[in-house]
Amino acid sequence: MNKILLGIISLLVGSTITVTAGDRKRPNVLFIAVDDLRTEINCFGAKYMHTPNLDRLAKMGMLFERAYCQQAICAPSRNSLLTGLRPDAIGIYDIQTFFRKKVPDVITLPQHFKNNGYHTEAMGKIYHTGHGNSDDRLSWSIPKWNQNEEINKLTKISRGDTIGLERDFPSINNKRLPWYCSNAPEENMTDAMIANHAVKKIEELKDSLFFLAVGFLKPHLPFVAQKKYWDLYDPKDIRIPKQKVPRRMPELALHQFGELRKYYGIPAVGTLDNQTSRNLIHGYYAAVSMIDSQVGKLLNALEKNGLAKNTIIVLWGDHGWKLGDYGSWCKQTNFEMDTNAPLIISVPWMQKGLKTNSLAEFVDIYPTLCDLTALEKPKHLEGQSLLPILENPKEVVAVELYDLSKTKVAKVNLTGMKKFAKKLDELNQLMDEELFRLNTKF
Repeated sequence: MNKILLGIISLLVGSTITVTAGDRKRPNVLFIAVDDLRTEINCFGAKYMHTPNLDRLAKMGMLFERAYCQQAICAPSRNSLLTGLRPDAIGIYDIQTFFRKKVPDVITLPQHFKNNGYHTEAMGKIYHTGHGNSDDRLSWSIPKWNQNEEINKLTKISRGDTIGLERDFPSINNKRLPWYCSNAPEENMTDAMIANHAVKKIEELKDSLFFLAVGFLKPHLPFVAQKKYWDLYDPKDIRIPKQKVPRRMPELALHQFGELRKYYGIPAVGTLDNQTSRNLIHGYYAAVSMIDSQVGKLLNALEKNGLAKNTIIVLWGDHGWKLGDYGSWCKQTNFEMDTNAPLIISVPWMQKGLKTNSLAEFVDIYPTLCDLTALEKPKHLEGQSLLPILENPKEVVAVELYDLSKTKVAKVNLTGMKKFAKKLDELNQLMDEELFRLNTKF
């Protein structure tokens, strides 16, 4: 029986984490981030989605159906995952502030691997670098690759007032198009450039010990992809969610999706009409399938270079995204569609093709990778290793206990302290009894 700790969101377990890497040759890590990716993927149950490579990756490892980001917005989510600290501990909830202004000495996930003999390298979007934010040079063995050099080589294409048709950010009158079915070559797309560069790096690094971080920009707005990806979906089959909010929902729970309203043709206020909604959903689906194709390139490169049997793969979306759900769009709320995001972990020497309903947080990824690669876990980490779940998908590791007797905002998770072990056992027993009572009642 899953053991739930009331008042906290958490589930209890008494697992002893053991390192499975042991004497095995130290594994590489392929760390794939996908921006604004919802769990609307074939392997997560959306059978109408064309995502053969994400499905292929899921068959290579474990799919976490109940994985949640720490905050449903780019920078805080990524900062938390990469530092192993919750947003409350970092003290940053916006997208503008560089995390080292608050925690200057924190050892990030890639930095920890670099400090332990790994070559760490990034391309695409790993940290949030827009809106005045910046990349973290301490995380990487060499400076992050910049795709702008490739973008600047493209021949500009315009049509009337529309410019930027040569790539994936077309605009009219300085406003980007929210969606576009592109006739430009796929290699002109930013994510194709990132994937192609990653393929080259995998070949270059095949005789090295590496932590390779590959961050894809789509399916973030604008939803631009080649016609072949749009053609995978019939507009007539696209379901538009009902524009109905939950009963007694406080107005603060939703927002006016200002991110989308900045795009061309999107009204400044009010809900979106069905045709606009259908076009946006269609574009999002096409963008997801395009990213799926790029992921396939990476998986093929590992196999081609003989690295598939010794490379851990972690694929994660930084948060979810509302596609017209409740009449709303984008992320930045605490709705399930925003906070639940894809997480797939493939470990070559472990079980394959499994799914788990056990709770996982993105702050858990850092300690999990430490365990899988036999690296000592830094003391500052606030997440729990998911290794027990990788060994047994029915296992539960989400454990949190806070003392609110002296403060309204408690930041220290007490579960790792021995003096609270007895209290955890008492609460655990209490919850078992309550769940048993409820199960027998109904």
